[in-house]
Amino acid sequence: MTKLYNILLCFLCCGLAISCSDDDGPKLPSVEERVEEAISTLRNDLTAPANGWKLEYRPTPESGVFLMILDFDAEGNVRIKSDVVDNNGEFLDQTITYRIDNALGLELILETYGVFHYLFEQDQASFGAEFEFLFDRKEGDNLVFESISDFFVPTVLTFEPAAAGAESAFSREIAENLDAYGTITTQIFGGDPPIQQLILEDRNVSVFWSIDLEKRNIFADVAGIGTTVEEVNANDRTTIGQNSGYALRDGKMVLLSPITFSLGGAQFTIEEIGLSDFQMTAPPLCTSDVELGPSYSGQISGLGNVRLISSLYNSNGFGFQPNNAYTVNVIFVFDGEGNSLAQGGIIEEKFPEASAFAFLYEINPIDPNLPANSIGLIMEDGSIYVREFEPTTTEGNKVSITFTENFYFDDGSVGLEDDLREITDLIFEGSDLHAFELPSNANTVFRLFNPCNRYEVFLVQ
Repeated sequence: MTKLYNILLCFLCCGLAISCSDDDGPKLPSVEERVEEAISTLRNDLTAPANGWKLEYRPTPESGVFLMILDFDAEGNVRIKSDVVDNNGEFLDQTITYRIDNALGLELILETYGVFHYLFEQDQASFGAEFEFLFDRKEGDNLVFESISDFFVPTVLTFEPAAAGAESAFSREIAENLDAYGTITTQIFGGDPPIQQLILEDRNVSVFWSIDLEKRNIFADVAGIGTTVEEVNANDRTTIGQNSGYALRDGKMVLLSPITFSLGGAQFTIEEIGLSDFQMTAPPLCTSDVELGPSYSGQISGLGNVRLISSLYNSNGFGFQPNNAYTVNVIFVFDGEGNSLAQGGIIEEKFPEASAFAFLYEINPIDPNLPANSIGLIMEDGSIYVREFEPTTTEGNKVSITFTENFYFDDGSVGLEDDLREITDLIFEGSDLHAFELPSNANTVFRLFNPCNRYEVFLVQ
């Protein structure tokens, strides 16, 4: 130890002597100079590719991919082309400003509003997108950045030099056509993503999935034998329960995680769907509607011809069944514009003393005069005003209501039939409602959605 100490002391003394005597040695650049050089180098790298950078942007591990081409210039502008068709095509081709800062490291900041800012705002700014990126490294010809705003695992963005004509991979028309599937869906409390029925026409099989068009994510729910909901309900079906992000590329919907399931002794794998012919020729979701819905024709390798149409079929509503009484505070009955019928609506107008909405589904009532199948209101004093509907059965998650002219007012009120008839006819216009169970830590809660007028009723079992 003593010998080691002496050796170290000798080196220290020699070093001090050299530093004290050699005043004319080279000086290192200042911190400011080194930072400016690093910023200049990154700017030169960003502006170098002749065709800009290709970016397959995936904001979160759960989301899908947005295709982009970014072309930077030395004056602080970046031209961004994307396949995001929202805002009437505002983000298809847009030039905004950027800057390079040095705080946590070299930071690429997209300054003015553009497609990255738009994605950042989705889901009340909780989607996980970003518009500030930390430069990580240069990897071959690629530039690798990380998200600054992610709290846990940062998003990695890899800029690859774009080839000439890289924009031809964009499938903007598909993105625009897919938006047509989101026109008839729930809306209250965030609503639910639209549902699609993927019909494997050559295999007589249907797959039902919900599609988040903003985050480019699908949840494959259930598959069944048949090409209509009625056939699926009558035949074998299986729960899939798989998520996948998707990209729109070269005329295809490409699943980032293949959907696989077994049905009828056969194995099915869906990796990508070639979508070719879009028409408004599908049956409407409302049985009384004359306007046809969206229909996309295409192919899946190994599975043959397919068709993609709108649906409301969802397994989380299968639990809405008879032998139950469902009630809710009357304010949770909404019209197609999201307004409560009990706050400035028809229920407040006709029955200002109403406190609850009731859906009695094949119950065994204590009062023999109370219809076992009936819908109506409960007053603040506990009085029950209901209208009978014909016995029915939930098919999947669809319940069809056909009213009778039998009314029940347990307090003996008379002359209220017309008012209750008007309310029930309005809420259940078209007769078919679809049930969706909502996440709840306590009671079982269902959303009943009417596709004919977009009225919604929330019911507690």
